[in-house]
Amino acid sequence: MNTTALALVLLSALLHAAWNLLLKRARDRFAFVWWYLLVPMLLFAPIALALSGWRLGPLPLASLGCGVVSGVFQAANLLAMSVAYRKGDLGVAYPLSRGTGQVLIVALGVGVLGERLSPLGWAGVAVVFVGVYVMFLRSLSGAELLRPVRALAQGSSLAALAAGVTIAAYHLIDKVGVERANRYQYILLLFAADFATVTVVLLARRRWDLVWAEWRLNKLSIAVAGSLSLVSYLLVLFALSRERVAYVGPARNVGIVFSVLLGGLFLREKHGAMRVLGSALIVAGLALASAGG
Repeated sequence: MNTTALALVLLSALLHAAWNLLLKRARDRFAFVWWYLLVPMLLFAPIALALSGWRLGPLPLASLGCGVVSGVFQAANLLAMSVAYRKGDLGVAYPLSRGTGQVLIVALGVGVLGERLSPLGWAGVAVVFVGVYVMFLRSLSGAELLRPVRALAQGSSLAALAAGVTIAAYHLIDKVGVERANRYQYILLLFAADFATVTVVLLARRRWDLVWAEWRLNKLSIAVAGSLSLVSYLLVLFALSRERVAYVGPARNVGIVFSVLLGGLFLREKHGAMRVLGSALIVAGLALASAGG
């Protein structure tokens, strides 16, 4: 893999895990998400305009529809992760959602799009499942074998799994939506649809006092998280311009390992050894699945 592209992707993965750490530490995560989405949308709007020659043309109807639907799914992803982080650890919820999403992308590619997966690809999917299972273990003793089954039935784990479903959904939708559209305008549409969806949720909630309270308490974290998210996304786009997606995708999943390390370092989350082992297996499995796709 190109050294520059690898460095960009690894930095992107670290930034992605870092802003999830900030979301995990928020007091009211729904309110945090609303502010957090506002930051990259405002920052990216002039960039999109400049890269589009300072004029926005109409998007194809298919791209417009895909952008709106994808934005809804991305908002659902953030809200599901907000629920997952209420009681679930960063070092579990983040890998579970990302790993689930990537495996579902492979599964939908095979089942819906008729793509074929080699034996190496299937082996990679199996390793991901083993990695997820290992993450819920405290040790490799026989007494621990049923713990993951019970843990996966908990609310935080179910929310992380739901977030994984949304990841797969919006990735496949974006694959269709961006094909015939100005990519910068499409990204801006995603931000707008994402922000609008969360706004509707907060309107239904009728607690705007919590939104302002979150800003007063965590405005620096909100600004940092929104900026990190945008930079992380742009780094991936730049890396994709220099390297094949088959290399960039698996490399970015190193963020799974970063999330475990950040959770242990800043949140004092326990069972670090098993979580590092499980997250490493997930990353290795995703790399195998990509290589065998």
